Amino acid sequence: MRSITSSENQNIKLYRNLADSKKRRRESGMFTIEGVRLAADALAENVKLHSVFVTESCMEKISRGETVIQREALDFPVGRDGTEIFLIPDCIGDKMSSTDNSQGIFAVCYGLDKQPISDTIKNGGKYILLHRIQDPGNLGTIIRTADAMGVDAVFLSECCDLYNPKTVRSTMGSLFRVNISETGLDDVFPIFENRGVPTFAAVVDGNAESLTDCDFSRGGVILIGNEGNGLPQEVSERCGKKITVKMHGTVNSLNAAMAAGIIMWELTKRA
Repeated sequence: MRSITSSENQNIKLYRNLADSKKRRRESGMFTIEGVRLAADALAENVKLHSVFVTESCMEKISRGETVIQREALDFPVGRDGTEIFLIPDCIGDKMSSTDNSQGIFAVCYGLDKQPISDTIKNGGKYILLHRIQDPGNLGTIIRTADAMGVDAVFLSECCDLYNPKTVRSTMGSLFRVNISETGLDDVFPIFENRGVPTFAAVVDGNAESLTDCDFSRGGVILIGNEGNGLPQEVSERCGKKITVKMHGTVNSLNAAMAAGIIMWELTKRA
């Protein structure tokens, strides 16, 4: 384990640039994670790590074995596959952290290898396609819910950055387990059609079929749109059926992540 004592170190600068810049993440094919749980999940899923940073106070806790989560940090494969492990002062960790209560562990990860879309989509599969979701927290929560519900894959069309630190944090490790692909509608719709996968547009429309009445016995892909505007009409018209979450009282809309969770529950429990 090597020590870093300056915030001007190139490895520290790399971490901060990746955390702050979508462009830098795209150009380098790397992204950042923060926290023991995310680091442990990345390792469990064999995510390739470029570097890991551990603060001095965190290392002391690890050495004392104070908590179960801290002890998991000892599983870091020091030097495996070229991964570099650095010990850093707490003051540098504070500058690197994007949370109020940092756990003192940070990592730079290489981009995730995902199964090709053409191999992912199969007759009878259960999928979610998110179109123009813009809030990183919503995107991360939906991915986490997809993991919990057993959705086969999540497709992203014109959404916010999958590797935004807030998105990554909101997935709570599900980012490493869910098959996620960024795609264009014109690229993916022909595959759905060729594979016989039903397409459903989730809309706010009293004339659409109620979600609870929908037949998901053949699986299918459900399209969920932007937080404020939903799916554009031209997109919903491409789908085989429009479905809606029927609501009571004066409630006329739901948070995108909550609506997606309800929809995925119905899709997976009755598919």
